[in-house]
Amino acid sequence: MVIAAAPRHLQTIRVRYAESDQMGFAHHGAYVVWLEEARISWLRAVGASYRALEESGVFMPVVECTIRYRKSLRFDDVAELETTVSVRGPSRMSFTTIVRHEGVDCAEGTVTVAAVTRAGRPTRIPADVLAALDASN
Repeated sequence: MVIAAAPRHLQTIRVRYAESDQMGFAHHGAYVVWLEEARISWLRAVGASYRALEESGVFMPVVECTIRYRKSLRFDDVAELETTVSVRGPSRMSFTTIVRHEGVDCAEGTVTVAAVTRAGRPTRIPADVLAALDASN
């Protein structure tokens, strides 16, 4: 059940040569890196520092990642990442990112992270992160 949702965050990436295969297409594994960049940037945009979370003893490992590929990106393409987030229970957040190039949806990925302690035990999403989510609505 979704208990909080926040607005979208937009950013752009350019497909680097190292992220493409011999045919010039973006490698499927590059999308995972882009989804990571998107969620960390989303957190930063609402005032929640991932570094500060870790320094306070809260870690957010990925517990699920799904990507649906629709249209290939190629080396040097500029793509827009549109990310939204929903809080799913007291310790999980899901980030959904749509990857677009020239207005066309090329991929959609959802990454779910779980808040855990340094020892790997589940913990609640910190109140300041939830407050940042609420303030951004």
